[in-house]
Amino acid sequence: MIEPFVTAPPAFGGGQSRWGTRMLRRFVALGAAAALLASSSSAQQPQGRQDVERIVAAAQALVATVESGPGPVERVVGYDRRAGLLLPFDDPAKEQWAYWPTARAGLPLELMTAGQRALAHDLLRAVLSSKGHAKIVNIMQLEEILKKLDDVGLPRDVGHYAVVIFGVPSTEEPWAWRFEGHHVSLSVTVTPDGIAVTPSFLGANPGEIRSGPLAGYRVLATEEDLARELVRSLTDAQRERAVLSAEAPSDIMTGNIGKARSDWDAWRTALEPEGIPVAALNEMQRHWVRRILDEVMTTYRPEISEGYLRGVDVDSLSFAWLGSVERGAPHYYRLQGPDFLFEFDNVQNDGNHVHSVWRSKAGDFGADLLATHYQAFHR
Repeated sequence: MIEPFVTAPPAFGGGQSRWGTRMLRRFVALGAAAALLASSSSAQQPQGRQDVERIVAAAQALVATVESGPGPVERVVGYDRRAGLLLPFDDPAKEQWAYWPTARAGLPLELMTAGQRALAHDLLRAVLSSKGHAKIVNIMQLEEILKKLDDVGLPRDVGHYAVVIFGVPSTEEPWAWRFEGHHVSLSVTVTPDGIAVTPSFLGANPGEIRSGPLAGYRVLATEEDLARELVRSLTDAQRERAVLSAEAPSDIMTGNIGKARSDWDAWRTALEPEGIPVAALNEMQRHWVRRILDEVMTTYRPEISEGYLRGVDVDSLSFAWLGSVERGAPHYYRLQGPDFLFEFDNVQNDGNHVHSVWRSKAGDFGADLLATHYQAFHR
């Protein structure tokens, strides 16, 4: 089980000062105390059915707005909101996630009424933490910057983000939904037994706004800065194991852009943990790993994120870094274990264009939950 996060220690270089040693002991003690508190309280927190019911209710409210079929405006303009929003549970589009500007399944915000847009955000808030919802909205707002800067003719607009529901929202049978647009792809699978939220993709272009009144703002700053603190804290011997190359890959390795459908799942067997095992790190360095996991998973509500955090054994992970360790230069890192994988890539646009993704070998698109459900109820 992942130990609860405590206040971050300062970054250290290869050695530790006497003050650093005292602080290390203090962090270990704080972590142990927090772990006891967490273990005594986690069982008291509501899990499962209540969370499913909340998400189902939010989805049903949105579905209810299209159940009567096309209205006068739709008939005049020539589109059908219901057909865009609802697809069969086994539709191939369910696994056709995309994080680049492209045509995609779903009902886009620009074709929704104001009330439907509000309900779409209610659905997002049913699974996202307040921090996670803010990240999504801020990533969407970057499209307004790109609309002014882009000279290659890609479709840029906040209205292009879309919601699609696969199957019928229910507390008794599996269904799924996705919220997706440029640099956001959230795939949520809901079964009576639980909720799955991978693959979960977040990106940002620009990674850092470098002019205007918002200069210096970075939507995904924490995921990047924590890993840089970690890699800079490594000793020479540790860095020799962790840093695989001075050159970073051009994109995440588990992405599907430009790949044949038959190759989308190749990463499950081809991409092995590399770099330095987290078990070989000292306690402060392992603390940075816990902070990264916490930042990634708490994009979602505590009822969801805490279950995922408990399911990852930190010492089973490996940390790999490729590229420069300097801020503003192209770089990539990966945390990977037997099932969990998180990739962060900031390479394009001279190190100012972020792609990140959280994936699960067994649980993407709820595969493990669905297998459990079908074995129990549909044999």
